[in-house]
Amino acid sequence: MPAGGRPSWCRFTIFMVALACDVAAAPSTRPHHRLDVTLSRTAPHIRGTVETTFTNRGAHSVDALVFVLFANRFATPDTGVTDVNRPFVYPYEEFDPGSMTVQDVLIDGALARVAALTQPGVPDGCLLRVALPRPLAPGATAAVRVSFETTVPTRFGSFGRFEGMLTAVGGWYPSLAAPRPDGTWEVHGLPELADFDVRLRVEPELAVVLNGQEFGHPDSPIHAEVRGVRYLSLVAAPSLVRDEVDVASTRVVFLHRPPVRHDRRAFGPTELEIMRDTLRRVVEARPPGVPVRDELIVVEAPLRLALSAPGEGMVVLSDRALKLFPLLRPFHEAQLAQAIYAELLRPRWAERESPGDFAWTSEGLSYEMARTYRQATRPRLRSVQDWIELFNVFAVVDRFETAPKIPFVDAFFERSPSPDPLHEQITTFNNDLPPGHVIISKLRHELGDATFARVVDRCLGGPLPFRTCAAKTAERDLGPFFAQWLQPYPDVNYDFAGVELNQREGDRFRSTVTVRREASREIHEPVDVELRSVGGQPVRMRWDGSGDQGRLTAVTEQRVHQAVIDPDRALIETTRADDARPPTPQVVFDTAEVEVSSTEFGISGLLVGRQRYDYRKDIGVAGFYTNRSVGVDVGPRLHWGEQNDPTLYRHNLFAFYDIQALDGSFKDERHPEVRTRGHLNGLGLRYDYNNLAAFDNPTHERAVRLFGDWFGREVGSSFDYADWGANLVLTHALWTPRTIVAGEVTNGFGERIGSSRAPLQALFSLGGSRSIRGIGAEKQLGRNIFLVRTELRQTIYPELDLNLLDLLVLRRGQARLFVDTGEVSNSAGATYDPRNWAVGVGVGLGAVYDFMGFFPSLAYIEIATRADRDPGDVQFLFGTRQSF
Repeated sequence: MPAGGRPSWCRFTIFMVALACDVAAAPSTRPHHRLDVTLSRTAPHIRGTVETTFTNRGAHSVDALVFVLFANRFATPDTGVTDVNRPFVYPYEEFDPGSMTVQDVLIDGALARVAALTQPGVPDGCLLRVALPRPLAPGATAAVRVSFETTVPTRFGSFGRFEGMLTAVGGWYPSLAAPRPDGTWEVHGLPELADFDVRLRVEPELAVVLNGQEFGHPDSPIHAEVRGVRYLSLVAAPSLVRDEVDVASTRVVFLHRPPVRHDRRAFGPTELEIMRDTLRRVVEARPPGVPVRDELIVVEAPLRLALSAPGEGMVVLSDRALKLFPLLRPFHEAQLAQAIYAELLRPRWAERESPGDFAWTSEGLSYEMARTYRQATRPRLRSVQDWIELFNVFAVVDRFETAPKIPFVDAFFERSPSPDPLHEQITTFNNDLPPGHVIISKLRHELGDATFARVVDRCLGGPLPFRTCAAKTAERDLGPFFAQWLQPYPDVNYDFAGVELNQREGDRFRSTVTVRREASREIHEPVDVELRSVGGQPVRMRWDGSGDQGRLTAVTEQRVHQAVIDPDRALIETTRADDARPPTPQVVFDTAEVEVSSTEFGISGLLVGRQRYDYRKDIGVAGFYTNRSVGVDVGPRLHWGEQNDPTLYRHNLFAFYDIQALDGSFKDERHPEVRTRGHLNGLGLRYDYNNLAAFDNPTHERAVRLFGDWFGREVGSSFDYADWGANLVLTHALWTPRTIVAGEVTNGFGERIGSSRAPLQALFSLGGSRSIRGIGAEKQLGRNIFLVRTELRQTIYPELDLNLLDLLVLRRGQARLFVDTGEVSNSAGATYDPRNWAVGVGVGLGAVYDFMGFFPSLAYIEIATRADRDPGDVQFLFGTRQSF
């Protein structure tokens, strides 16, 4: 080596260091946006300007820019809000609009012309077209300045205000849509990855978190730099408590509001200790490939439908996360893990994925990481489907799978065709793609477990976009696969077009099935079929999904007793009622009611036998025990017409045989010496029409019941008697869904047949929980009844969080004022004379609570008295279900 020379490795090292310095010093090629805004506690809540320099990087000239005004998504009432989900969307059950107004747009200092732009799949008012003064050639730039005002609605979720806290996960300022190479704009995806400089003026009473940067009660404008994000996320509250957890070289910071109207009486660790332990475990047991960082910010916010939201620099987590019965916490924990892993991996994915692919790939791959975490930390954890199989003798459990009416559904049920049915998040408001984890699970099903595992391993943190990497790793063209699933999920149903089981072939049995698919658009996906036998191992067959039908054959050692489509429930179908041949029988405990008052009691329950997943027909067995009799009704039920939800229909018919053992102590107080004993045997018919999806506090109920009963000695009855009539129930919201007026009208008739006596137990009561409250059930009986009941229901806010053993959590109350009137008589005409009507008045208090912390329920207590010519004693009533 010459004197004074350097070895080659030294020259190489110097070169690499110099190159690294040049790269570090090179300016970012990402768009750069500057915001100068003011945050206020009164509307408009955010106002200011956005400045940016747009560079046309495409190959075509551009004559206009397109801005996304996400806040206008909340300008009109949500069509998807119902009595079921309203309390989880609107804090006071009343719509409050949000909006974004653009005052002016300057292009290179000159005022630009703007106009609303409409695109299919994007809510009206959410796109703004800004005309350029002249076409912008490729490589040319334009300076843009937009002045705006944003009103954030009173609303739960990732964009709303509640009790002084403002949550705005993206979309609180006008954002430039991502440009496509062909000169058009990506209006169905997220904005481009960008850098932001933010100057934010805030009232001193507010603590602020901006994309993971914390500012506690600033007394001067905030200056923040946010690099490499697609949108800005802002959380502000009067107070945020800071807790820290140090784990795996990461400081996890948990920011949360101080508890308000909160009390928890339960054994074991506190809610904060549960959260801290869970955060520590999720980071410490993260799967291979998930990186750590110096600091991870988790911010608690009032989310009620989704358990988390991607904050681009922080995890935004529901303030009800993990606050449920211990057996159910692992389901919340898995979603918390998914949110944390998505944030830890976000910097890698953000650089490589396109604006249209980033959201679904992030959700899908982080879901896979959470799945790996769950299998590693809780390998014996039962899935929701396992719990359903164990407890599907209860209809409320069985219906979870088909029509779950609970918050945070995605924590329990992973196969939903939509990640956000209300389209209220920045990642979902402008598209109708399936959830990312559904697309990823379809890919697993398509490739098989071994190939799919290689895809995840290589593509989790690699530099190639996921779609490109997956195709390269699988060594096949996945373009048709992604084209099929990167669009709205179709209506799909599979059934058997033909089944031939147990054709003998010597000592073995040949079974052949033909699987058929009906879909709203053409799709191809593998479908598994399982042949089940008694004492033998199930046999799996797979149709590759080509064509509309697939014929499959297998030979088994034992006789096959059933063929089942999709035994793992991996597919999303419109119904599973036709997935098994022969169908699977099922017996469920459908409903139970308890009614207790000072003068009566009643307990009833309904058992239903049906083919599993078939909610159109069944056999009902209704048992009851009251102070009148104990008995049972048995018969077929039919359900048809428009569906209120996937398990309930508007038209319902129940024909039954009725047998009752009469309680001889039941009497009419006007004739206490008269008693009737024996039993009633007969036939009954009930037709019900209703539009109910939620049975508690419906705001627009329309229900009609027609009933008829015949009891005769021919079928073993002690009495010959018949009754019939009708019942009508209407409810209506007054000004707001918090205030509901309800009315019920009942008109019934009874008649002795021949010389038989009328059994007292079959007569209508003037008083009782189903008649005039405030009058005893035995005060007056008659063969005919005309009854009018009215009730005013007022939901009481603010929201509560009173927790007993993590089993019952009181959320809010409801005040009730009611007036009942009517008459019972052996003369039908006398019941219509208002001069004969008795009147009962009273007040009540309802308690809306979450059973096990997640299932909304209702109980009530009422106090009533008679108010007409014959005042009586005070009557107390208690029930576990809305009386009407």
